[in-house]
Amino acid sequence: MGVDTTTRSSDASKKLAVLLIGIVLFGFCTFSSKVAHLHFATWNVRGISQEYSQHLAADDCNRYNLDVIALQETKVSQHSDTVIPGNHRLLLFDQKLSRHGGLGFIINRRFVSNVVSYHQVSDRVAYMDISLPAKCRGKPPLKARVINFYSPTNAKSVQNPQIADRFYCELQEAARIPARHEFFILGDFNARLGKRTVSYYESGLQNNIGRHGIGRRNENGERLLAFMITNGLYAANTAFPHASRHTNTFTGWIKDRGSRKTIPWFSQIDYILCRSRSTSLLVDARSYAGAKLQSDHKIVKATFDLSKRYKFYGTSRKSVKQYNTNSLVCSKEVQQSFQQNAAQKIEMNIPAQSVTDSFNELFEAVKSAASETVGMKRNTAKRHRTSDPQVVSMSEKRHQLLQQLNDNKTRDRTN
Repeated sequence: MGVDTTTRSSDASKKLAVLLIGIVLFGFCTFSSKVAHLHFATWNVRGISQEYSQHLAADDCNRYNLDVIALQETKVSQHSDTVIPGNHRLLLFDQKLSRHGGLGFIINRRFVSNVVSYHQVSDRVAYMDISLPAKCRGKPPLKARVINFYSPTNAKSVQNPQIADRFYCELQEAARIPARHEFFILGDFNARLGKRTVSYYESGLQNNIGRHGIGRRNENGERLLAFMITNGLYAANTAFPHASRHTNTFTGWIKDRGSRKTIPWFSQIDYILCRSRSTSLLVDARSYAGAKLQSDHKIVKATFDLSKRYKFYGTSRKSVKQYNTNSLVCSKEVQQSFQQNAAQKIEMNIPAQSVTDSFNELFEAVKSAASETVGMKRNTAKRHRTSDPQVVSMSEKRHQLLQQLNDNKTRDRTN
């Protein structure tokens, strides 16, 4: 009885250990999958100078599970770097020309350690550099730049094109990063890209605009599209089929001439841009209208799956050992020695009990004979396509003649 009880207790402890290991592994897998997703958002808040507004924005950051929020129209004139409820970091930039605009970032507390630096280009353009550690050892970290901007309105750009040109020059300056780095542009473009048509496929614009845009393109939209084509960018929130309330980003009001009633009209003027090559990382992008902080703009959120970021780096190929079959084909001496060596090793094999074992022994005997007589190919660069002695000697003579020709410093190149 004592032995059975001990055995049962040991079996129960083993099952419990296996269960605990499974729970721990599942927990790690779940945690890593959450970390692998990166949530970016852009939001025109129309003022966040009051402490009450900052608290509401912090609640919205937690509610929508956002890592970084790019803020526009903060209406803050002085630079500040503070901590808001939830231990999130609120970074606000100063304004030198006006007080109507203003840029800022809300950085989630779990993402603060990934921020390397930040810089303000102008009142309308600012950026933040981030570094994400690699999932696998030996891989370099993923470096990226998050650009925040606030574009002039379409009417102002049409009336004074120099303002729009200056803005896109500043945006281009912020986008100058190494091609290996990623960058995301978040903000209020005040531009409509419009719906994608069939003619876009002929010009290759499907690499810049998705199938789920809204409205018709305006003047600012033409400028934005030219900038996207130049830098190879893609509008993330035009890629997914969502309801119209989750696709439009701005709500305006106009008066109907007939009934003289004020009616709402909806537009898509806020975008999140990423590199066109990074669309494989894109999981979802849409707008949200249920924020506690009131604004005529919606929160536009894009989710990226960074577990696929290994695609940006070249994978190292494992070196495979290969036999030097060229020597076996070109040399009769090698052929005879290989045949004799293989025959001796096969005769030395002890008969096996099964067919599988006898085949494995035969295979190992042939491999051993090939390694001793034929040899392996070198892992160096292939200078010759063949190991034929005559071809190799001719190639070496040609190489020597070229060296003599290069060493001749006289004008007469015939000697």
